[in-house]
Amino acid sequence: MSWTEYRAHSVLPAEWSRALSPAEQAVAVHLCEGLSNRQIAAVLCKSPATVKNQVAACLRKLGVPTRTRLIALLR
Repeated sequence: MSWTEYRAHSVLPAEWSRALSPAEQAVAVHLCEGLSNRQIAAVLCKSPATVKNQVAACLRKLGVPTRTRLIALLR
């Protein structure tokens, strides 16, 4: 499912698009697909450390404490 489709099913699509950078949005999409940080890094051609930082930024910006809750919010 694309980010646009995720946003269409979201309860907070406008807030996500304002809160998350395009890079963080891409990471969020892959999180919802169930990929690990290492897998996301491989798909997006980034280092695992960069993905880890972007996941942390998503958590902070959307105000959720865990990766699992972030995925639940995004779905």
